Amino acid sequence: MQFLGVVAVLLAMLSASSAKDEMQVGDLVKQHLNSIGTEQARAAVKSRAAEGTVQFRIINGGAGNQDGKEVFISEGDKLVSLLKLPNPNYHGERFVTDGKRIVVAEVRPGYYSSLGRFVLSNNEIVTDGLWGGTLSAAWALGHLDHHHAKLKYQGLKKVDGRQLHRVDYTTAKHTNLEIQLYFEPDTFRHVMTLYSLTISPPIGTTELETAKQQPTHYLLEERFADFKQSADIWLPSRWTIQFTSDVPLDPNHPILNQAQTVVSEFDVKVASINDNVGLDPKNFEIK
Repeated sequence: MQFLGVVAVLLAMLSASSAKDEMQVGDLVKQHLNSIGTEQARAAVKSRAAEGTVQFRIINGGAGNQDGKEVFISEGDKLVSLLKLPNPNYHGERFVTDGKRIVVAEVRPGYYSSLGRFVLSNNEIVTDGLWGGTLSAAWALGHLDHHHAKLKYQGLKKVDGRQLHRVDYTTAKHTNLEIQLYFEPDTFRHVMTLYSLTISPPIGTTELETAKQQPTHYLLEERFADFKQSADIWLPSRWTIQFTSDVPLDPNHPILNQAQTVVSEFDVKVASINDNVGLDPKNFEIK
């Protein structure tokens, strides 16, 4: 009987802790949404078009610097994201979703960029409305019931020298992709999303071969800054996208047997944002 009493107390404590976590994350999401605008102002937005410039550069693992154009349109749970570069070898990225399916532009027939392939393989980044953060009318935290995602509050974490609220986002698909959302503690604005994925290597035919195998790591970062008011809505005018792929090379190669780390970045400056614009449904068609 005494043992059962202890178990009952422990279960009650766990239940109270879980309820507290839910209350914390629920309150945080509410304050975050209010940081965008009032409930009435947010509900009035049915579609959005954002345009600006983008600068692409390779930070590690190569060389390259190119200026281009950014277009982001969204309506309901549909969106089109275009990061366009005037380069015949790499024209940038184009993501389209109708809310369920996704299309990623190929660099050339049958071939995707590393970022494009990562997003295609982890399409919930786009279909859940995470991509582009609050720039999107399809923003995930404004449609949690629709996506059936789960949130877990992880407390204040230091990132680049400042304290931010961290919330872990788990999609309904329950994949190996880890998603972390970060918010300013004073304004509750969403300022960063991290997507990380580690793929374990296959088992080799021998113990020595297995020991040489290395995992593959991917990290996609979206950072948002320079918030400005457009009508009754506050949105970021700076969107920085950084993608890191840490891919092992052939462990049996006599020279190229170390992991290769490539880091690329799109730095977007949003010049104009227009809400409730008329959008052609064909923009979101998945063919």
